[in-house]
Amino acid sequence: MKTDVIAIIGAGKGGTAILETLLKMPSVFIKHVCDVNPSAPGITLARQHGIQCHTQMTEICQDKEVDSIFEVTGRKEIFAQILANKQENTRVIGSEDARIIFHLLDLQQEVSDRLEDNNLILERRVLERTMELEKANTELEKKIIEYEKLNEKLLLINNEKTKYLMHATHQLKAPFAAIQSYADLILDGYAGKIPRMTLDIIKKIKERCLLLTDAIQDMLELANLRSLVRENIKMELYPLDSIITSVANHMAELAASRKVLLSVPATGDIMVKCNKNQILIMLSNLLENAIYYSPSGATATIAIKEDPNSSVRISIIDYGIGIDEKYQSRIFDEYFRANQAVEVNERGTGLGLAIVKEIAQVHETNIEVESVPGKGSVFSFHLKTAQKHKDD
Repeated sequence: MKTDVIAIIGAGKGGTAILETLLKMPSVFIKHVCDVNPSAPGITLARQHGIQCHTQMTEICQDKEVDSIFEVTGRKEIFAQILANKQENTRVIGSEDARIIFHLLDLQQEVSDRLEDNNLILERRVLERTMELEKANTELEKKIIEYEKLNEKLLLINNEKTKYLMHATHQLKAPFAAIQSYADLILDGYAGKIPRMTLDIIKKIKERCLLLTDAIQDMLELANLRSLVRENIKMELYPLDSIITSVANHMAELAASRKVLLSVPATGDIMVKCNKNQILIMLSNLLENAIYYSPSGATATIAIKEDPNSSVRISIIDYGIGIDEKYQSRIFDEYFRANQAVEVNERGTGLGLAIVKEIAQVHETNIEVESVPGKGSVFSFHLKTAQKHKDD
């Protein structure tokens, strides 16, 4: 990711607020801060961080390394002077635009703080529940006759934890939706003409919101899977062709946008015993990865092979970036993503394959991985089958 070189002109209250916010952004390098008052609070903060400080803006305007200049004095003559003397490749963001950006970044920070607070609360609740579980286990060793009653209590505690996680996560959706709405309003032109640099920053804010929304959805899915009592999961016979067609139709738009071809087999009358919704999620995650990590023009394939032991082998095949052997044992860990995967798809949450692993375990199967870096990957698993009778 390219680092943006930034200069700030005006180091009063507004300039200091912008400086504090930009210092938290990893992809930004603040090179200059300027104010006619050498004791301005922004100048003091800049010196503490080793940033070049000035009382004149001549050197800043002449610096060819500067990508963007934030003018936060609010004085039109200074804004005009910067425009007249800046380098050709340097963008200028006025005080009004800077305020909009600061407001959006402030909202984003508020959401991040709230998420951190909720995580701390959740950790405390989990610790409390864990202590209760340890106490319950000790009592079980002494009072075997109370086993069924204590087991019910443990299930209730686990359900409470899951409900709390789901409730806390749902609470985060509204702030993210608000940030996305503000960003969309600006991107659609309702806030007037916005400089290109400002639009680029707003687009990045929206992308981060979408990424966190995806992560919240995956967290909920994983929590749901882990809270289920497996004996209560309904397994029924479904036509494999119907499941695969549904997944392919769901992924068709993504494949078209990435210019990846989908190859889907005809499965005949194969019936599989499974939880249909979970298998749809499992196949969707695997096929989505195959599409995202394949180059334009490549093919992502769903392959079917019947086994003699009343099962069918389902494989998702791609010819994309592949997975280094040293990472193959870790790709099903929560939040783990190889560096190359992050470079190709920044929106990944690192939870998709963890969800796939949970669903595979529910269906008493394993995920097999074959991959060669630069040549592609094959993810395979088995499902139990029952031949459909001709009279059906």
